[in-house]
Amino acid sequence: MITVFDGEDAIYTFDHAGRFCSAWAGYRLYRRALDGRVMRKHTDRSGRHPHRHRSFLEDEARAAITNAAAGAASAALDALRDGTVEILWSLPGDPDVDRAAGFLEAAALFDAATADADALRYASVYTPVPILPPDRYRSLVVQVTEGCHWNRCTFCSFYRTRPFRIKPLGEFASHLDAIRAFFGPGLTLRRGAFLGDANALLLPSGELMPRLDLLARALPDHAGDLAAFIDVFTGYRRDHRDLAALRARGLRRIYLGLESGNDELLEFLNKPQSAAKAIRLAHAARDAGVAVGIIVMAGIGGDLFRPKHVEATLAAIRAMELGAGDLLYVSAFAAPQTGPYAERAMAAGVIPLTEDEVWDQVNELVAGSKASVGPGARVARYDIEEFIY
Repeated sequence: MITVFDGEDAIYTFDHAGRFCSAWAGYRLYRRALDGRVMRKHTDRSGRHPHRHRSFLEDEARAAITNAAAGAASAALDALRDGTVEILWSLPGDPDVDRAAGFLEAAALFDAATADADALRYASVYTPVPILPPDRYRSLVVQVTEGCHWNRCTFCSFYRTRPFRIKPLGEFASHLDAIRAFFGPGLTLRRGAFLGDANALLLPSGELMPRLDLLARALPDHAGDLAAFIDVFTGYRRDHRDLAALRARGLRRIYLGLESGNDELLEFLNKPQSAAKAIRLAHAARDAGVAVGIIVMAGIGGDLFRPKHVEATLAAIRAMELGAGDLLYVSAFAAPQTGPYAERAMAAGVIPLTEDEVWDQVNELVAGSKASVGPGARVARYDIEEFIY
């Protein structure tokens, strides 16, 4: 990561290819997605719970912040050449002025027009990446599959307009080559690899293993730390021996959308799983040496499910016996106004929780989860609206 301090007013970051990543300016944080969007955000702490404000910049504002970042890099490059700037070097070895100048030259060229062209290149490599777990925001996504094979959970719209498909072996090899070419030196910013999209581990071992072999050859620096989502309704069939074989190929963590430990609520969400199968899958992973990341949702099911959702979810978490290396995420649910969830909620007379009630439940689940996991397991809040790739 290259960080440029523009006086006391702004801070800009870039990857080693010079690609603008983020900025802090005017008491606002700006983050650029690889698809070219720029998110602006800040937090209002005046209420009972913090309120996070996020928006994507319009074209003119997006171009302005991108050009400002390039300008700051150009000014830093001039100062480096004049010897009037200090280098804080975190890479191995002594500070390398020539190498630092090369980073800054690339960043100085990454203006709004270059950023737009870069976004078009990105769109030729990836279909949209709508979500990753928070600890994997800086992972390198490799799309073994596209979309979600179930794609019928009432609350989820991430893949609604996209058919599920498995990339054929030859296409996947080309995908890996395109990823490597697109990121270039920017690969150094990416930690490990995430097997996308929602159901890569749906593939039988005979199909998945050859793809992992291709990944190991194409991106060896990332293939030793793999992660992926896994769904309960197919994943529970994988025993610890199968998962151990995947661990030997680099799989380090699986992420499981438990959502709730209440089976009645899971049925209401049209999620064809049970808490018992989720618990079984978590144990199988841990027996195989694969860490788990469990995701639960606060506020889902509204007033109708409020007490039993919390109680059953904490019971399921206790039964999973999470320990060192495992994660538990609590995500605040924002009830949609339209779509399958809204229709089912209306038919059942469900009243959505208020924003404060949802965050009360977030805190209840976080506190209860911390008391329900073993030493070394981490519990954190998960705001899905924070994610951009």
